[in-house]
Amino acid sequence: MKKVLPLILILVCLGAAFWSFDFLPEIGDAGSKPNTHTTDYYIEHATTETNSPNMVTSVIVDYRAFDTMYETTVMFIAGVAALLILSSSPNRKNRIRTHHVRKNREHRGAPVYRTVNKEVVITIVKPLILLYAIYVLFHGEVSLGGGFQAGALMGMTYILDAMVIPEREGFRLSKENSAALGGVGTFIYVLTGILCMVGGGVFLEYKKLPLPVEVLEKHSVGMLLVEIGVAICVMATIITILNAIMERVHFDDDTN
Repeated sequence: MKKVLPLILILVCLGAAFWSFDFLPEIGDAGSKPNTHTTDYYIEHATTETNSPNMVTSVIVDYRAFDTMYETTVMFIAGVAALLILSSSPNRKNRIRTHHVRKNREHRGAPVYRTVNKEVVITIVKPLILLYAIYVLFHGEVSLGGGFQAGALMGMTYILDAMVIPEREGFRLSKENSAALGGVGTFIYVLTGILCMVGGGVFLEYKKLPLPVEVLEKHSVGMLLVEIGVAICVMATIITILNAIMERVHFDDDTN
């Protein structure tokens, strides 16, 4: 019952919330305001008002910058939640018994990291991925890309390093530091909005950033700053979850 009651409570709360949200337009309604007014406004004004030829980026980090900030915050909270759950000591009956894997490893062949040329990964593959991630990040306003994609690529670089070169310690972050880094990414996003207020505008009004550049350039700088915050948060969240999983598995390696 201790497990069933919270589930019932959640379902009741969600049902009540959806039942009361009758003011939202029906999905696919051609006469709704988003389809008759908002979309047309974005198409007509996005390029001139945000100084970004990429309308998707304009909507995500300018017109709907609050939504993206909340999504970044949710990403950070999800990483912390995964860290707390995976860091707890598992029950004996639920532990991951990796000693069976080690016992039968010789029958399945060498692990992946022993069959990959580590020098190739270090000198070629990783730098190329990081270079592409930086390109995606800094060209999000003018082409496909942005903070979420760049952060995922950076996180994948860490995963590649951890899988191929597990014995290397120099490139490792503890789960606490990676979780804190996710908070730094979210803070950069919020700080950008605060700086706009310092310049005399409202939160995330990029044209009010206290910078010695033209108003249109301030838009580009503000959008880049929040994208950097998003990239750091996404990357750190991926690393946090990976570190929590790897620590849990290593902890259970000696289970008998």
